[in-house]
Amino acid sequence: MRLAAALLLTAAVVRAAAPLPLGAVPPGKVFLVVLSHHDDHTWEYGFGGFIARLTEAGWAGYYVRTTNDEKDSRVGWGRGDQINLREAREAIGHLGMKDVISLNWRNDHMDSVPLAEVRAQMVLLLRKYRPDVVMTWNPWGHYDRNPDHRKVARAMAEALYQAPLENAYPEHLAAGMRPHQVRQVYYTQRSDYGKGHTPNIAIAIEPRHVEQKGKAFWAHRNVYDTPALARQIREELARRGMAIPEFDGLTDEQAIEKLRKWQMEWASRETGKRAGVAYAEAFYLVDEWDMLPGLHEYLKEHVAAR
Repeated sequence: MRLAAALLLTAAVVRAAAPLPLGAVPPGKVFLVVLSHHDDHTWEYGFGGFIARLTEAGWAGYYVRTTNDEKDSRVGWGRGDQINLREAREAIGHLGMKDVISLNWRNDHMDSVPLAEVRAQMVLLLRKYRPDVVMTWNPWGHYDRNPDHRKVARAMAEALYQAPLENAYPEHLAAGMRPHQVRQVYYTQRSDYGKGHTPNIAIAIEPRHVEQKGKAFWAHRNVYDTPALARQIREELARRGMAIPEFDGLTDEQAIEKLRKWQMEWASRETGKRAGVAYAEAFYLVDEWDMLPGLHEYLKEHVAAR
């Protein structure tokens, strides 16, 4: 009952959302995805399809996993951390990314970490990898219930501000790294509850990217391989005299895999409806002209039309 109500509510919120303009793949060659946990880049409101589209176009991508995910497991903290890291590497392989960079702050304990420490690490990463694009949590999405998400969002926003400044972290410059300005930042956050995150752009993705996104999501079997959920859904539907035909002949393990991949396809399809395409992902984009809104509007209205 609760599952069905949640799905209906989520669908209603997505369908009621405002239309979104389509964005193009930006120019560049390197991107960083900076999030909190091993699976954050692959979920419904993540970047999986956009990542697949960029790597297909020849970009080099790196995933920064800020925490150690010690609690995100059913097999104990130490073993769970190792499994989650292995599955994160498998997931980025499905998306064509180069590597997972783990900062290994303690899962669910980032509130106790000084913000300046996290920010300094992120400035260093920006200056080392010099990405053209960064994907991360929305620091203005104030209603995210996950404390690790909120901490990473603020630290990354401040790092993006400080990375271009020569007077910020001069020890990086002494080590041979130079200031770096990221051209485009794509923010995301859950958009099916609360307020504070309003996407302003959609990136179209193809069915093959949706498939890659589904495989990457399912790679995190340590947390998403829950056959008991498939069994619960089957039993609840049976009580109502209903059934899912695609589940016929499947084990609960096979059924939950299909259901998880359906999640990715459904989310991409619903976002696509808002942008007038088959599949898409939605983000809040801040580009290189954001600090000059008058110029930003002029370029959008006049220059881009030529």
